[in-house]
Amino acid sequence: MITVHAHLWARPEHADAYRDGLRALQEATLARDPGCLAYAFWESITEPGAFICVEQWTDRTALQAHLDAPHHAEADTALDPYRARPADVRIFESHPIDL
Repeated sequence: MITVHAHLWARPEHADAYRDGLRALQEATLARDPGCLAYAFWESITEPGAFICVEQWTDRTALQAHLDAPHHAEADTALDPYRARPADVRIFESHPIDL
C-alpha cells in the first residue's frame, strides 16, 4: 500500500476558497480513481490555512494515474492562486502488521 501525507497551505484570506477546491478534488478522486483506498483532508486548528491530506493507494500505479488524471491537474490549477507556499508531500510504502 502507498500512503501519502500532503501538507498544504492556503493564504489565510483565501482559506474558504482553498477548502472548497480541496473538497471538490476529494469528491472527484473518490468517485473516479480506482485504487484509491482513502482520501481525506483535515484543517489545522492552530495554523489558519494549513491542511493535510492523507491518502492511501493500492500501489504506485494507482497513485500515478491519480496524479496524471485531468481532475487532479484541474484542481492544481484552480488552487494555485490561493497557495501560501509549495506543498510538502511525503510518500510511504506501507504494509499492515498485527500487534
